[in-house]
Amino acid sequence: MNTGEPPITGLREHYRQLRSSHPWLDVAMCWSVVVPDSGRAVKLDEIAVRLSGGTPYQLHEPTSFRAAGPPTEDAYPVLIDWCGPAAMLLEIDYLGSVPSVLQRLSQGARVYSAWWNVNLHNRLSFAAGGELILAIDAFFPGTPEDYPGIGQWPELQAMTDFFVEFEERDEDYDWIAAWLAVIEQTTGARLTSEWLEEAHPYITVRMPDAAR
Repeated sequence: MNTGEPPITGLREHYRQLRSSHPWLDVAMCWSVVVPDSGRAVKLDEIAVRLSGGTPYQLHEPTSFRAAGPPTEDAYPVLIDWCGPAAMLLEIDYLGSVPSVLQRLSQGARVYSAWWNVNLHNRLSFAAGGELILAIDAFFPGTPEDYPGIGQWPELQAMTDFFVEFEERDEDYDWIAAWLAVIEQTTGARLTSEWLEEAHPYITVRMPDAAR
């Protein structure tokens, strides 16, 4: 968990540098953070059950993000670890952005998820209490008023520079860095170069069964 709360501009710069150091992240990534309402971390087995939706899954010995291997239909890897009571889930593709998965993960919790791929498909999502509260496309964000539940995510609501038509943003605006920064600001969980290189427990599920 972060100590203190750096200014949001400092958080954004951290994630700009992370992307610069690891350009392969731009190919595809989904980072989800599960914050339990109880303040007690959700255990690995329970997270695996929620991710898989009751379909078969396998738990694996800890490994690094890249060493887990590319996703396949029969073995789709998701790394899992904890930052205090918050669980961090990292994957090369999109499972943590699927509404049904977010609803399962958010039982008794709040879930914040950022997903994108090389084709610029993307989604910033927030779920709580088993309900998907909002899902936003970076290129067509609309306004805060378009999202009735945004008051439940005040840190995002305050990001007025995000709710601007994409073509009207500053040329150096980094929407991915902004997304990751607001998730860290909200949850205290931080994604770092060290985290990407360290070994973490991971599960594999079968796609698309787990996404149903």
